[in-house]
Amino acid sequence: MRTISVFLQLIGLFVLATLGYWVWFVNWGPNPNDRVGVTVATLVPMSVKDWGCGRLSARFAAETPAICSVSSLPAQPNSAPSDGSTPGGGRL
Repeated sequence: MRTISVFLQLIGLFVLATLGYWVWFVNWGPNPNDRVGVTVATLVPMSVKDWGCGRLSARFAAETPAICSVSSLPAQPNSAPSDGSTPGGGRL
């Protein structure tokens, strides 16, 4: 039981450290396109991401921060053509 408790505490510490880094990145980070900060931004809820984007945009007005253009939804590979035809000419 003690092992499970230690494991859960380590996971909690990791989550807090990651979110703490992201808050630092949004409020005081020197670079709006920090790779770790942008990666964490894809994992946070959309409302939190929007708040962070607003903070970064206010601090770095000259350039658009990368988190403002990162979609929280994965890209849809192999999407169907817009003209209604099937890919590959309709042959199986």
